[in-house]
Amino acid sequence: MFNRLVWQRDRMLLDDLVFRLEHYRSEDWDGVDHFRFYKIKELVDQYANFFSTRSDFRPERVIELGIYDGGSTAFWCELFGPRKHIALDIEAPTDTSYFRRYVESRGLDGQIKTYWQTDQKDKARLRTIVETEFDGPLDLVIDDASHLYSQTRASFETLFPLLRPGGLYIIEDWAWGHWPLPDHPYFAGEEPLTRLVVELIEAAGTSPELISSVVTYSGFVVVQRGPQQLDKAKHFNLEDHITRRLRRRQLHLFWQFVNKLQRELGRFGNRFRSRSPSA
Repeated sequence: MFNRLVWQRDRMLLDDLVFRLEHYRSEDWDGVDHFRFYKIKELVDQYANFFSTRSDFRPERVIELGIYDGGSTAFWCELFGPRKHIALDIEAPTDTSYFRRYVESRGLDGQIKTYWQTDQKDKARLRTIVETEFDGPLDLVIDDASHLYSQTRASFETLFPLLRPGGLYIIEDWAWGHWPLPDHPYFAGEEPLTRLVVELIEAAGTSPELISSVVTYSGFVVVQRGPQQLDKAKHFNLEDHITRRLRRRQLHLFWQFVNKLQRELGRFGNRFRSRSPSA
């Protein structure tokens, strides 16, 4: 499916659709109407590599977090052709005219729906959208939204239990904390998203029935849902599914602390008894 893409200096073409590559935008744009696209060729090539190993994966129910002006939504819909694709973003804009023409020209009004001003960490809102829009479990979740730890984890804890066994959960730009670039003010003081990837690997190691695999590329990570049954009405906390054994050095320091605490409590008790009035 990726062989339909035509890459040029400042744009990517997908049949009759034009995607302006925002990383390479210049002032000499020729005026052609377009989507604004933030996925560079190197990232899309990584997706092509991953999905070449999953040629039988055909998601019917897709939810996408973070869509900017809808270019990524059109991209995924053209590649996968899902029965229902719900796309949401925290920003206030409405659908662009180019996006609306795309939807209308292909008769996708009942297939694609956007939700604007929707925060990915709003767990109740996400659950309501899924319950309203889908008639079965999700096949694919694509998170290209905030790239921040707490928000991304909140979305994962809400939507991952709603995936079918074998469904995929994709998180883009997890490696921003390792990019060899000047610090971006957006990420200043934020927990690197690497922490969540490590936690997902820990959960996969603890329970492969929950997470059957974690595949990592520099541009994204793909988490595959295992067959474990989850109570969808119960709050899902990733930490509850992680077992960590203390290493010997950590265990030694722990018992040093316990022994010191016991000694201090003993000395405190002796002083307390010595100062107490005789019965």
